[in-house]
Amino acid sequence: MDSYALNLEKIKKSFYGTEVLHGIDLCIKKGEVHGIVGENGAGKSTLMNVIGGVFGPDSGSMYVNGNSYTPATPKDAQQAGIAFVHQELNLFSNMTVSENLFLEHLPKGRLKNVKYQQMNRETEKYLKTFHIHVNPRTKVEELSMGVRQSIEIAKALIINAQIIIFDEPTTSLSQVEKENLFQVIEELKSKGVTIIYISHILEDIFRLCDRISVLRDGKIISTMRSEETTQNDLITQMVGRKMEKVYPTVEKSIGEAIFQCRNISAGTMVKDANFTLHKGEILGFFGLMGAGRTELMRVIFGVDKCESGHMTYKGKDFQPRTPKEAMESGWAFVTENRRDEGLLMPKSIEENLLLVHLPRLKKKFSVVDDRKGDVLSEEYIQKLHIKVQNKSTQLARSLSGGNQQKVVLGKWIMNEPDVLILDEPTKGVDVGAK
Repeated sequence: MDSYALNLEKIKKSFYGTEVLHGIDLCIKKGEVHGIVGENGAGKSTLMNVIGGVFGPDSGSMYVNGNSYTPATPKDAQQAGIAFVHQELNLFSNMTVSENLFLEHLPKGRLKNVKYQQMNRETEKYLKTFHIHVNPRTKVEELSMGVRQSIEIAKALIINAQIIIFDEPTTSLSQVEKENLFQVIEELKSKGVTIIYISHILEDIFRLCDRISVLRDGKIISTMRSEETTQNDLITQMVGRKMEKVYPTVEKSIGEAIFQCRNISAGTMVKDANFTLHKGEILGFFGLMGAGRTELMRVIFGVDKCESGHMTYKGKDFQPRTPKEAMESGWAFVTENRRDEGLLMPKSIEENLLLVHLPRLKKKFSVVDDRKGDVLSEEYIQKLHIKVQNKSTQLARSLSGGNQQKVVLGKWIMNEPDVLILDEPTKGVDVGAK
């Protein structure tokens, strides 16, 4: 056990009376990058939350460097030298970059006053590690999702952790930011830091990881060295069957032009945008982080104001002042940030699924038809294979990232839109669900 940084024995965890982790046995060697892969809902995030002290196991034992480890809170995990970079960002958007980085260990003087200059200097040092070119005094709400993700990662480095858990760390990163992260991971590994790396991007798993463990339905199916397996073998173990047609061909016909965007400008990111969308067409938008893709879609959907230019939809002027107006015209928008914009985290899965469709469920005197809503929500849970225990009482925040994304998608397609905007829709989604 001395050669292991982390050792788990018979770890079990249940939610809502359903066991999610079924006696997990896992050994992570000191100084290795250990990959964890599995489908959405396989139990990856639950297992990492147990290790990170977010909630305790129902039974089983954990050891860090051979010593018994029983964290009651995330702070206990930090004190044991474990840092957790969560899939969903844990940043305060109304606070500055430096305040977020040093929130739990603010540098203070003799009079308990915060040493802001020292804090900002230290922040600059950590930002340079990731080649993040932002002012430490900038509020997080002003930053792109990619930069926020990098700041979340920098938080883990500040506490000088010996075990760092990365849960889908590259979902919002550009290729350059991603390469910077990989370089940092290699440097940490060379210093003897142990890395647990969770990702659905199998190319990254094979590039970074020394060993890979496959988690399926709350059980460790296998652990092997990276050079001893292939992507196809991993996928088969993850989903329990051989995957055919990862990119299936769909027969479709492209119709007439239904939407024209002419010289649209808004803010500093959208300048003279022009394109045409045809009926039945899948139109892709590609560009580097900060190129303005999301900002353009927000303008089209009425989230942000269009400053100049002209849009037409089905031959008529189209200038939605609010998302509601866009929705009434048959548009839907699956946003990039599902946690803050796509879901009501404290609400049930059923309430989230029915959110957009609610006006159509109303009977006389604005009373909602609960029976119809129950049938409809169940239909989409089955159609999208959303893993839930109880749709009426289980909260959206309890789902894995991929299953949350399925709820967001279900919420919109339930309304049968004519135009569906998808912004980074496969973020945190496994290969089978994708």
